[in-house]
Amino acid sequence: MISCSHSGPVRVAVFLVVVSALALTVATPPSGADTLPCRDGGAGCIDIGFTDAWFDGQPVQLGFSHKFFCPNSPGEGEAAHCVAGKPASVLPPSGPVVSNVYMLIPVGFTAPDSTLHCPVAGHCIDQPRTIDVSRIREVRHGNPILPAHSLVIEDEEAFQSTWWPVVLVYVKTLDAWNTIAAAKSIAAVDDCQANGGCFEEVETNAFLFFQVLGPNMSPLGPP
Repeated sequence: MISCSHSGPVRVAVFLVVVSALALTVATPPSGADTLPCRDGGAGCIDIGFTDAWFDGQPVQLGFSHKFFCPNSPGEGEAAHCVAGKPASVLPPSGPVVSNVYMLIPVGFTAPDSTLHCPVAGHCIDQPRTIDVSRIREVRHGNPILPAHSLVIEDEEAFQSTWWPVVLVYVKTLDAWNTIAAAKSIAAVDDCQANGGCFEEVETNAFLFFQVLGPNMSPLGPP
């Protein structure tokens, strides 16, 4: 298992999308009045959608506008091969890479739906459907569907649309999960690992492309 630091590469201020324009193109939410547009992904989303996340004690919204990136290995053709426990050796072909996005995954318990940002396993806007976790001792089976999970970030990155390296954090107990959900911060995730409520964080070779939305930048209004 591989842990990684919370320091990211140099930030490059490049705006690639205007969210007010994206709001005109998102598909109708699949179900539920409180579901973010195209949160669960699908062909009708044309790679544009939104999820919630946690940052610095608050809920925020993330605007996605590009499919995830996992480098292909020789012989794999066009299929992206997303791997956990293996740091990225190939970066996305364009755009800056900034700080990590942390996927919190419950292990051995069911997290409350209200605390899950991506509640449908294998379906979340511009995120991989599967990820090879065969290198992770605590999981011990290869290439499963990506479980339901939540997202934590450690920087707003000046509200840029950019690439974020994916780091997995497996949470051991419901109490530990609820503590993080209440705190809504990377500091709570660090504390969870320090006190044994979470497994050590795991690097992947996956990157997500999104923008942290500021006030009035979301079709649903500020978080």
